[in-house]
Amino acid sequence: MPRVCCFAAIDADHVPLLGSALKLAGEPALAVLARLDIVELRKLAPNILIADVDHLEVDPLEMVRQLRFVLTGCVLAVFTSAQEETWARECHFAGATAVLSKDSDEEQLANGLRHAIRSGCWTDPRCAA
Repeated sequence: MPRVCCFAAIDADHVPLLGSALKLAGEPALAVLARLDIVELRKLAPNILIADVDHLEVDPLEMVRQLRFVLTGCVLAVFTSAQEETWARECHFAGATAVLSKDSDEEQLANGLRHAIRSGCWTDPRCAA
């Protein structure tokens, strides 16, 4: 069964970068959703979801919790401009598998995704400074 990778609420400028990073990580980018829609994502059932939570109208940590509840086996990567260690920790406590920085280049994102897929957890080093 083919793996399904999905981007949700990603700024159009970041889609090519993330698509290239996924490809480098050995994963296909198959779906791009304009917003984080729990019902739509549940139907799609992605194996990997990269979600931008920076500009949500709801509490971003609550959104991550809901996504984790609905997508139990999914590699859930939060794509964010926040680089505080406490923010990254809260994302992981809410259910994120990975925290990816918007300041990362293609290779850094690919390495982070590879690590998250293999180990089940990864945090961008910028968040641990």
